[in-house]
Amino acid sequence: MTDQNREPRTVELWMRSFAPTTAGPNHERALEWLDELESHDSIVSVSVRVWGAAFERTAHRRRVPELERIERTLAAFERWAARTGRDLEPFFRTRRVDATFTDDSFVVCRLPTLALAEYRGDDLVHVAPSYDGDRPIDVLDRLEALDRGDAVEPVLAYDGSRSGESDRGSTDDDERRWLESSL
Repeated sequence: MTDQNREPRTVELWMRSFAPTTAGPNHERALEWLDELESHDSIVSVSVRVWGAAFERTAHRRRVPELERIERTLAAFERWAARTGRDLEPFFRTRRVDATFTDDSFVVCRLPTLALAEYRGDDLVHVAPSYDGDRPIDVLDRLEALDRGDAVEPVLAYDGSRSGESDRGSTDDDERRWLESSL
């Protein structure tokens, strides 16, 4: 174990507001894990942030500080994924949508119901959910590992005991149907 792995962490949980009832128990479990983590010496602070199911990437986001924060967070997640060789899709998706009636197009970011970011100082060291090769990394399993104190490595693979919140094999048609029903 390196000294860097022993440095205290800051944990930031992002959760969807107004999520469907089926996501409720996962939200509750995640919040319970955060309560547990607050008592750990290895955790400096925990915070909870809220985001929606999706948002449009537009210049107007600068007028809405929370959207600007989400945009900066997603950019940091993408840099982390590129640096570590992890994959954030299908949990985080960015798609260009063409409106058939107005000939407009816009970029929409779809966000997961739960996401976890871990920092050591200002350095982002872990994001869940994500993929490590073919292994999904689950938010609840990561929180549990942090609570047990055995999440010293930057990645913990999902153990398969819970159903994931996405299907890695989903198609563009699935995404298009989701976008049409969400917007």
